[in-house]
Amino acid sequence: MANPKPHLFSLSFLSLLLLPHFPTVSLAQTLFVFGDGLYDAGNKQFVSSNRVDASFPPYGMTVGEPTGRWSDGRIVPDYLASFMGVPHIPPILNGTADFSHGANFAIADATVLGSPPETLTFSQQVIKFSDNKNKWSAQARSEAVYLFYIGSDDYLKFAKNNPNPSDDQKQAFVDRVITAIEAELKVIYGTGGRKFALQNLAPLGCLPAVKQANGNVQECVKLPSEMAELHNKKLLQLLVELSRQLSGFQYSFYDFFSSIKHRVIKSKTYTFETGMAACCGTGSVNGTSCSTNNVCSKPEDYLFFDGKHLTQEGNLQVGHLMWGADPVVVGPNNLRELLFLPLNTTVMLADIQEAMAAMSPKQNKIESLYDIKMMESEMENQWLYQVGKAVSFLI
Repeated sequence: MANPKPHLFSLSFLSLLLLPHFPTVSLAQTLFVFGDGLYDAGNKQFVSSNRVDASFPPYGMTVGEPTGRWSDGRIVPDYLASFMGVPHIPPILNGTADFSHGANFAIADATVLGSPPETLTFSQQVIKFSDNKNKWSAQARSEAVYLFYIGSDDYLKFAKNNPNPSDDQKQAFVDRVITAIEAELKVIYGTGGRKFALQNLAPLGCLPAVKQANGNVQECVKLPSEMAELHNKKLLQLLVELSRQLSGFQYSFYDFFSSIKHRVIKSKTYTFETGMAACCGTGSVNGTSCSTNNVCSKPEDYLFFDGKHLTQEGNLQVGHLMWGADPVVVGPNNLRELLFLPLNTTVMLADIQEAMAAMSPKQNKIESLYDIKMMESEMENQWLYQVGKAVSFLI
């Protein structure tokens, strides 16, 4: 494996400072993953009757072999599992895997709506989780982190089939997607899930495959990115509402959209040689047909490995941001903080103030935006404002 580039990243210490106040806190040792190809750890190869490119070189080239992941190496859930101190989470369709620390239900081409072939919709992934929930104890399910990235293919298909939609049509479609996501999150909550980590959608019009298909590779395609923005706004609103409605519902919301947008525009600032073209593929920005005949020699110089998925280096940066960035990027808790939150968050304000008083001025400025009682509406609304003008966090 190639040596990763050196990184610096911000970690918040609020949860550690508050830990003495919660003698029953138990860090999650279980991770459940739902989503599409960005999170797929190998499920696609178990359902497809056709060749699955991710199961063949050059996929996996940085780690020495293809693993069914749509990247040159590790993906975001792999890094988050490592940060949690547990093994990489195996695909649920691998019947011989060890699922003691969770399962990965994500699969390439997954959607929220519809019923595409040779994949699992979001609803089908949740059904698969429900069918297998007895593999884990009720305590493990309640302490687990539930990780999600889903919806990209819904909006890419919508934009392709509706090149000039009205504002009402756009909003109506987003509402359908969000309503379906809400129903599935409530199913997981009903099985005992309490800690939810969501990565919002990328600027879909900036994907090399989308730009190349549009014919203008110098600019991101407007409609797919606009649909992603509408979705992201509604998704955050949904999480705030669920945290008010459902007792013990806790969440982490990562602004993936801004992270990718900034890395496309200013790639060298974030250690990449380019955020425009993919490492592997054909066409003006290598947007399609990744194979051993058309792959770069240094994937770590690229943000995208193929036309739709990140390189291992890109995934590593995203993993660090989700794990430990400040509230401008991820909130109301980053994933590291989410692990420390007790399942029943009843904290005296004096405890929070005492912990914050022990911080340095810089830490206090960052953390004063979010305390452990983030479910209170005033603090939630403050974070909505912060996300609305978010800027990318430099690792």
